[in-house]
Amino acid sequence: MRVPDRSHVSSCPLAPVHRRLEDAHQQWHQAERAYFHPEHFRIAIQTTVQTLRTVTFILQNNKEKIPNFNLWYEGWQNDLAADPLMRWMVNARNRIEKQGDLEIHSFVRAEIIASHMSSETLSVDMPASLFENPLSILDRIPSSDLRDYIFKHGILRIQRRWVENTLPNHELLDATATAYGRLSQLLDDAHRQMESQLPTSLGENVYEEDESDSKKGRLPCMIGHADIRSLNIELSNKNLIELEKVTHSFEDKDAKEVIRRYGNAHEGMLGPKNANVETVISSLFSTARKVFEIDHYHQTMIFLFRRGTLIHFFGIQPENHAQKYLLMKRVAREVTVYQADSLIQLGEMWFAPAELAEPFMRADESPRRREALTATLIRRQGESIILFAEITRNGDNVALGDTEVQQGGSAFAFSSVYEVWGRPVPSEWKELVKESGNEKIDKFR
Repeated sequence: MRVPDRSHVSSCPLAPVHRRLEDAHQQWHQAERAYFHPEHFRIAIQTTVQTLRTVTFILQNNKEKIPNFNLWYEGWQNDLAADPLMRWMVNARNRIEKQGDLEIHSFVRAEIIASHMSSETLSVDMPASLFENPLSILDRIPSSDLRDYIFKHGILRIQRRWVENTLPNHELLDATATAYGRLSQLLDDAHRQMESQLPTSLGENVYEEDESDSKKGRLPCMIGHADIRSLNIELSNKNLIELEKVTHSFEDKDAKEVIRRYGNAHEGMLGPKNANVETVISSLFSTARKVFEIDHYHQTMIFLFRRGTLIHFFGIQPENHAQKYLLMKRVAREVTVYQADSLIQLGEMWFAPAELAEPFMRADESPRRREALTATLIRRQGESIILFAEITRNGDNVALGDTEVQQGGSAFAFSSVYEVWGRPVPSEWKELVKESGNEKIDKFR
């Protein structure tokens, strides 16, 4: 779905419909910004509901512009009427305009995150007014070893959630964003019925028509908003974690500095044109080796692909393992937003043999730890591939070993990504976790 720039939308025959849908988009963001301010949120979310409901009214007022409108629209009316969420939107708008405010309630979810796997997360939901002691959920942890591990590496996430009495299983921002998406699809189909082009857009929803989930029709900015309504606290020091997203522009002077420092090391880093991801990971790792040999370190980089094409990349810099848990969940969010079907991570990792006598010892804590430069490819379909070269450091002398390849294998850090893909966590991971008590068996971390 393309959302029109107001300066160009006037050229579209359905300009009034586009404008009203964009009004709802802006009002949705007002509600998002007001999430921790109850009165402002109430006003903004109810305004969003009312505006979304008027989109179909305005479309019907422009029916003369759409060939065979009655027959075409009847199919959409039946489809929307069969959708419980869209029926709720109709009823909610009627209540707001005829009876008064929606009955909106705020809940708080408290979670202890000390694993990449969601199945290992401890959580409890409660009304916000009753929220007093989230650390009480630690009482559910039976093992003193596990308790020590959680307090050392864990995070307390406190997430607010607004719901409405008659829609208890949907968070309100998510519900209205889904409704926006359905109306976006309706408007797209109206253009197809007219055999006309969509107007110039402000942005584009990345979900393909063959994707069968509720995110179709949304803009990327309306997906994965949980971080905005969450507070994250490190249990080791009780400090609030505030992860910052920094965007850099790449100018000519930056390119000259890269060439001065690295020469032609980055040429062909993505392989030949139309290369498959197996070829790309080899090319990226070859480039990473060259960069490492100059800098003696390599920042962790994430590359997202869809249908073999690079669509987004970014760096992550966790200061400890608690932050890594959060950042990998952010990576999963980016995979969702960009509809990536494969991912490559470049960076340095510790690895060590499992210490079954100390199942909660991390690789970086092991006396037998070793270091490697790695590239990991995971895919929505297909096995993972890991390329790695052991790093040896002797004072100022740093060297890389030969590149080795591991096909398949476990990569617990990407559990959140597999979950958003709807792909079951590999059964061998579960068995290893059951045997060891945590993710320690994983070779690379």
